[in-house]
Amino acid sequence: MCVRVPSVRYPYSFYDVFSVVAAAVAIMALVLAVRYDSVVRLELAVFMTVVFLWAGRAIERFLTEAEDRPRQQRRRNRPWK
Repeated sequence: MCVRVPSVRYPYSFYDVFSVVAAAVAIMALVLAVRYDSVVRLELAVFMTVVFLWAGRAIERFLTEAEDRPRQQRRRNRPWK
């Protein structure tokens, strides 16, 4: 079984976005479990904002690419036609 590593720079699928966001949430939980200071909370809020902005841009890119694909290519892949 071949599993690829999630791509941060060029995300190709929902798997990439979900993996990065899940890793960011796990990092945030680990840091907050070790240190719970107002400065740390502010830094983590900025970090999570950047992660969610990245996820929004990646999802918007997926939708744009899916919209730009020609309809003929999608019809050609249907086995019943």
